Amino acid sequence: MSQQAHPIAPPSPHASIRQRALLLLPVAIGAAGAWLGLAIAGTSTLVTGPFTVELAGRFGPGHTEIALPPLGRLTADTHLAPLRLTATLRDVDVPKLTEVIRTSTPNEVVARVEQDATRAILPFAARLVAVALLGGLALGLMAFRTGWRRVGVATLTAVLTVSGSELLAWSTFRPAAFLSPRFSGTLAFAPDLIGPVESATDRINQFRGELRRVIDGTARVFARIQSTPLLEADEIRVLHVSDIHLSPLGLEFAREVAEAFDVDFVIDTGDLTSFGTEAEDLIVSYVPQFRRPYVFVRGNHDSPSLQAALRRVENAVVLDGASTTIQGLTVYGVGDPLFTPNPETAPDEDEVTRLFALTGERIAIDLLSLPLPPDILAVHNDRIAARAVGRIPLVIAGHDHVQSARESGGTLLLRVGTTGGAGATVFTQEGGIPLSAQVLRFSATDPVKLMAYDVIEQLPESGSLTVERHLVAEEFGHLEPTPSPSASPTDAEPSTTSPSG
Repeated sequence: MSQQAHPIAPPSPHASIRQRALLLLPVAIGAAGAWLGLAIAGTSTLVTGPFTVELAGRFGPGHTEIALPPLGRLTADTHLAPLRLTATLRDVDVPKLTEVIRTSTPNEVVARVEQDATRAILPFAARLVAVALLGGLALGLMAFRTGWRRVGVATLTAVLTVSGSELLAWSTFRPAAFLSPRFSGTLAFAPDLIGPVESATDRINQFRGELRRVIDGTARVFARIQSTPLLEADEIRVLHVSDIHLSPLGLEFAREVAEAFDVDFVIDTGDLTSFGTEAEDLIVSYVPQFRRPYVFVRGNHDSPSLQAALRRVENAVVLDGASTTIQGLTVYGVGDPLFTPNPETAPDEDEVTRLFALTGERIAIDLLSLPLPPDILAVHNDRIAARAVGRIPLVIAGHDHVQSARESGGTLLLRVGTTGGAGATVFTQEGGIPLSAQVLRFSATDPVKLMAYDVIEQLPESGSLTVERHLVAEEFGHLEPTPSPSASPTDAEPSTTSPSG
């Protein structure tokens, strides 16, 4: 009698999942070991000339960070690999730095640092792979003890994870990313560390030029501690502020930015006050403290009496359907057609649209009467500038309390956030509403051209400050105003706040 074979039951889904998890466990252990190795020992020290620099590699976003404590740090999105690379200046031999600056040219210093940095790259990369290997091996032994095959998989995973990330970082690294970095740190040193624009743009594809800018900025910062700052003369800098809303904190912030960045003049696009009362006109006493031209256009919270009071301030230039030329830059400005300090008495949207259309017609007629288009149109709410889009290179505004930038018809429209942190509401959100300003950087050529703008923000509670560089050509391409025959006031991007904002 023959025996009947019994079919073999297929593995259960749970058993299959468990088997896959066991196979992937050594890989996960290896990746964790690589992370642990880099976190504990992924650093190396480089001594180059008067500088002692700590190099570090950690898993994270593809950023490169240059830290210069206690002055601040520069961060740029330089590569695609999940490695965050950091170079931290740990020590400066000040007497040696002084001697180097005195006896060597910037090119000689750059060449020396470049050679030292190049020699340090391979040993640093090898160190990261080695500490990842040790981390993967250590965790593998802890997890699998004598399961040598799985220990080997964990170790190999750690090595491949780090070495693969290094190869990807090397192949995708963009030194030019440091032309538009983010700065965080002390306001007084931000201009020196983030650097000028025009000279950097000329070196956009040259790593040597980028290295020179960083070294030169560092040297100028430490020289500044001992003496006076070295000023840049190859660009025109304009501070753009708006929506101060009676904030002494905002005015002091604006004045400090003006001094630190050594701007040529200030443009305030309105809402210097909040309630439109004559008592608020006392705020004009702050304006002389800027010690440079202060161009003002009225916002919807600013009264006619405030505008009249500002006309009597020596360094103030009030624009309301008029233009002025400072440092070769022509600015045309017009005050806001609304006066709505009380939201409850604000006109309805139909009336707002009508008033904006009338002001837009006025702007269009004024621009036609000028011998040349102005370099800047300054308004409080850019809805009234729709007829100017495509006819002028730059429109700056505020009102919405939100930083933004967009291009339309070859015209760049910049909105700055609230320089006063929205006035009395500055501390109503966690950390406070950021105090915001822009430094517009124009070439000192004929004709002048906006090359970049820096967005400066500071949290009022912590004092934490960030500076972010935006290169116009990189973000918006070549801007050539091209007027549209059908342009109308409704073409402008609608404001995100009410007319009483």
